[in-house]
Amino acid sequence: MTSAIPTPTSGTNHLVVDSLHVYPLKGAAGFSPRSWHVDERGLRHDRRFMVVDEDGLFISQRTNPRMALIRAAISDAGLRITSAAGTLDVAFPSSSAPTLRATVWDDCVDVRVADPNASRMLSEVLGAPAQLVWMDDDCKRLTSVKRGEPRRQLSFADAAPLLLTTTAALEELNTRLQRSGSSAIPMDRFRPNVVVRGATVGADDHWRTLRIGNAAFRVSNACKRCKVITIDQSTGEFAGNDPLATLATYRAEGPSVTFGQHMMAEASGSISVGDWVAIDATHERLQ
Repeated sequence: MTSAIPTPTSGTNHLVVDSLHVYPLKGAAGFSPRSWHVDERGLRHDRRFMVVDEDGLFISQRTNPRMALIRAAISDAGLRITSAAGTLDVAFPSSSAPTLRATVWDDCVDVRVADPNASRMLSEVLGAPAQLVWMDDDCKRLTSVKRGEPRRQLSFADAAPLLLTTTAALEELNTRLQRSGSSAIPMDRFRPNVVVRGATVGADDHWRTLRIGNAAFRVSNACKRCKVITIDQSTGEFAGNDPLATLATYRAEGPSVTFGQHMMAEASGSISVGDWVAIDATHERLQ
């Protein structure tokens, strides 16, 4: 896509990218670049590594909240893992690396086994047998069928290539939390990829297509949240029923609560903090 993002006129609400977040290792803390490339699977390298147990089943904060205490970043060598056990650089597995069959939700995929030294470190930190695996470009995992949408290549992310949130939504939530006597929480509880500033509360529920930088996106559906958002990302411990309990008072959809939007990348490109966000089409909120 080559068309430029129009500059907002004076007096309008200016939507801009407030922050970007990449999580190379599913379930672990990530890093926040100023600019990053987007492709069909989302932000480049996002959730392409994963930790599995002895049966090849994925490990996340849902089953082991200590995953929050592991920080992952992309280095010149590949993946850099930092934890209480130290720092380790892990090369991207080669095409000759052994494979295993891994399960992530309802999908079973063939993945490459990464450096055994990383598996030993992760097992020590998590207090359980763990193995580090990697999704190469030949691995095929597709988004689920929803409302007739075209399916897209997916990383180890739960449901969609990208997750968008807004600063307005967090401010509204924290206002409600503080009124009920709870402490404000940071955005890292929600593990977004793209955070937008300048929106009104709930506006993202109506966004259908948007452009950032030279990339284009389609909003799929609101993200249904689980108990991971009750984990303090700085301690790796559950911190009570909030914000799930508070979200249930005004963001309920049946038995679930929502916060943020799942997105698909319709055109690859680069996006940066400070980029204008152009909303091309909207819709009524889908229930």
